[in-house]
Amino acid sequence: MIELNKIYNMDCVEGMKQIDESTIDLIVTSPPYNVGIQYDSWDDLMPWADYLDWCRRWLTECFRILKDDGRICVNHMFQINPVKSKENHVRFPIFDLMNIMNQIGYQVKFLSVWDDLTIPKQTAWGSWKSASSPYLSSPYEGVIIACKKYWTKLSKGESTISKEDFMEGCSGVWHIGTTTGLTMANFPEKLPQLCIDLFSYKGDTVLDPFSGSGTTCYVAKGLERKYIGFEISEAYYNASLSRLLGAPYKVVPNTNPYGRKEISKETLW
Repeated sequence: MIELNKIYNMDCVEGMKQIDESTIDLIVTSPPYNVGIQYDSWDDLMPWADYLDWCRRWLTECFRILKDDGRICVNHMFQINPVKSKENHVRFPIFDLMNIMNQIGYQVKFLSVWDDLTIPKQTAWGSWKSASSPYLSSPYEGVIIACKKYWTKLSKGESTISKEDFMEGCSGVWHIGTTTGLTMANFPEKLPQLCIDLFSYKGDTVLDPFSGSGTTCYVAKGLERKYIGFEISEAYYNASLSRLLGAPYKVVPNTNPYGRKEISKETLW
């Protein structure tokens, strides 16, 4: 039985199957990008068709457990170039996911953008200073914002968002910045904070199927929301428990495609 205010070290699809239908107010998440990040417990370089099939599975479970007026915020990259995949095609995952969500039955409402400063600046321009074959790179990520059935909340509650965050959130262009040093693919606290404040009431239940180091759950707790998280990596799961308890945990450098840092199980405390 899945309980509130806990993070579970398990596959999110299996975990969500244990959650009752129509019980979650808000989902805020960022799934693995399928760009070859060296996770300790996940193949991040699947054939693209397999990756999209997997995305359909977890998005279908998310849809089932959302309330009729529940919202979902899914963060992903706008563009993945062939150098980061097994294929020869440029991929635009944010739009692939939007198509899948529409097919499942979500009401896709908005797409916000933010600048991910951890994406390396482009240093290979293809045909240098020539129209022969220039090479473009997108430094942006997007947040798909959708609801299950009704966009307008069916009941009243207490909002917690500031005037400044409300104005920025509704602008559709979020100046968030980035966080480094916690996991292979860090989720800046400002991102779930803005989503939670903008799209939920105090006391609502917030879910993150890809909890990582627990950022969404950590922020939800601070904003007086109930939370549930799923994380398949034991190392990240242990780090998230420490974070929620306010205990110290360490990170160590590790080589990976984005130059980020990785949590080591041996140096968590």
